[in-house]
Amino acid sequence: MSSSVPQPNSLPPLPPIGDLPMPDSLGPVALDASAPTEGESLDDDSSKRGVKRRRSNENLSNIEGGQESADYSDPPVVTIDESEDHSNLAHAFKQRLFPKDCSDTLSTAYSQRDATVQERKQLRKNKRVVLSDLKALREQFYAKKKELLVMNSSLKANSKKLGGWNRKVFDLELQESCPWNDKLQKLRDYVGENGKLPELNQRKRGSGEEKMLATFIASAKNKVNNHNFANKYPHRAMALEELGVNYGNENEAKFEMMFQKLLDYKKEHGTFRIPSLKLCQESGCKELVKLHHWVFTHVAAFRYQLPTKKVEIAKRFLDVGFSFERWYATNTHVFERDLPKFDDIIRRYVQNGGKMTDEDARVVKAHQALSSPKKKKRKQSKTKGKEDEEKLEQLTTADADVLNGAAVSVA
Repeated sequence: MSSSVPQPNSLPPLPPIGDLPMPDSLGPVALDASAPTEGESLDDDSSKRGVKRRRSNENLSNIEGGQESADYSDPPVVTIDESEDHSNLAHAFKQRLFPKDCSDTLSTAYSQRDATVQERKQLRKNKRVVLSDLKALREQFYAKKKELLVMNSSLKANSKKLGGWNRKVFDLELQESCPWNDKLQKLRDYVGENGKLPELNQRKRGSGEEKMLATFIASAKNKVNNHNFANKYPHRAMALEELGVNYGNENEAKFEMMFQKLLDYKKEHGTFRIPSLKLCQESGCKELVKLHHWVFTHVAAFRYQLPTKKVEIAKRFLDVGFSFERWYATNTHVFERDLPKFDDIIRRYVQNGGKMTDEDARVVKAHQALSSPKKKKRKQSKTKGKEDEEKLEQLTTADADVLNGAAVSVA
């Protein structure tokens, strides 16, 4: 191969340095105004360029910092009074009256209104979403409510069925042979024969059967009131209740029973005044004798032991028209003479919430001292007591008529 053939990847040879054109041969060169002249150095040129950059940065920082330029001003501030309600005008605006040429204030108001319209559109969109969810929930609610009605109907039918089986089981359990059921059957026979339950005081002074039944009733009442007997054995508690056993307080039950008898007496005879104890005993009516004792006991308690009596009980007597001064059927009763105004005293006691005035307490105490002579003088008053008893027997014809009617009524 010849040496004149170019080799791959080789560059052509450069011309000699002496053959390159010199600047003078290129003609005159236009000088830049910013370029340094012959009298200026490179340092002066660099300082000028640095001043220009600093001025440019200052202008930029002024614009970013919000400083006003000669050709810029903030839009006017336009506000509304939100304390006033103009909801009726929410749909009143239709189009702009000055769409192009208008004041800056009106233009700002237009812009604020348009922004509020967009906000309203978004709120309406959100509302539609919520309504859609609510509709789905409502449909689900009604579906569940329908299921609940079906369940309640089924439970009601089941309760009726279960109650019927419970009643059947209770009746069969009461028919089984056991000591408790045997006493219950004897109590049923006693009530069927005598028309009433044996009294609790017959636990000590009654016959053998009465003692047993009275003890049985007392034991059942204690279990019901203190040992959850009614929840464990409701059929046994109901069986005793059907025979007339009252599980409440014995004294309260007795009071209610006797108070009702007093009301029945008033309804039959038109008065609360009770015949004398002697005539009640002679009538042979045990219920009338019991009523006399009960009324006498309460009258004495309300007269001389008033602070120990409940306001509610005193009010019940006063409300039905009972008189603690004239409860006896005859005006010749020696203990009814020159009485204090007990009715007014008890009425004030009720009005004061269970407190006696000092004057009422003094009057009652003085009368009680006169009505209760000392023991050493009781022997001397036996003769006078017999005379008083003779006066009690001198009843009017009207009193005897009241007694005869009362015996029939209470019996």
